[in-house]
Amino acid sequence: MGRPKECSRPFQMLSMDLIGPLPVTRKQNTFIFVVTCCFSKYSLLFPIKRATSNILSHILEEKVFLVHGIPSTVLMDNSKQFTSSTFKNLLTKYEIPNIQYTPKYTPQVNTVERYNKTIIVAISSYIENDHRLWDTNIPKIQFALNSSVNEATGFTPSFLVFGRELVPCGSHYIDVDMTENIIFSPRDDYAENLGTLHKCFDKVQLALLKAHSRNSSYYNLRRKVNEFNIGDIVWKRTYYLSDKDSRFAKKLAPKFLKCRVVGKRSPLIYELQDFNNNKNLGIWHMKDLKRDGNVN
Repeated sequence: MGRPKECSRPFQMLSMDLIGPLPVTRKQNTFIFVVTCCFSKYSLLFPIKRATSNILSHILEEKVFLVHGIPSTVLMDNSKQFTSSTFKNLLTKYEIPNIQYTPKYTPQVNTVERYNKTIIVAISSYIENDHRLWDTNIPKIQFALNSSVNEATGFTPSFLVFGRELVPCGSHYIDVDMTENIIFSPRDDYAENLGTLHKCFDKVQLALLKAHSRNSSYYNLRRKVNEFNIGDIVWKRTYYLSDKDSRFAKKLAPKFLKCRVVGKRSPLIYELQDFNNNKNLGIWHMKDLKRDGNVN
């Protein structure tokens, strides 16, 4: 794993990804657009009908940027929706200084990909036989994710973002007697409590650094350093999707594709070209690569 990315407050660094395609629901939704705050781990889930750059840009601007503020860093994979001119223009419009594209399927780099499996498991626990209902409980799943104490930070995402815990039930309130005149408690007390959040943020920063160090040690123990150079022949792991209409089953497809290294972004990230037809395959993480002759 590489160096940890530094952030010191909620929604300073965002990680985003798409889940899908999923079964078409009765509302015609087929994807989930997931945006996660890397600092607080607060997640936003948006069911969408089509995964187009226009739709993603609209959601990101109106429901994230103009609600939680503009981030300094955005992390996303190199899929066509995120690399399109429409999406890039949105990031340029708000002058976001750091835009980082990661290879696909790299949860050790892109935070949101670690939560995708959790989201899918949560969805499967709600639906039974009718998979067209997966989008009906997305708000509940989002609430549960943001109300649970995160193992890395030690806080709930909602507390770090709002300075308070989300109330799950009206029975939480003790004084429920309504009076004719509403009496407001002193706002200074609440503001003073919010002023102590910076201490929590310091704890979170330290906790995230420790978690990164711990995860790195586990990850590096299982990884053999295998740096490549431009011109090397490698085999890239394939990620096919089965397509019934095209009579294509991923289980029967080749597990690796022979490629040539044509670019080196870092010791971990490489740009590849198809060995047979010279088609550019984009950037890939070294975890998906094997040197020629080492494929089992």
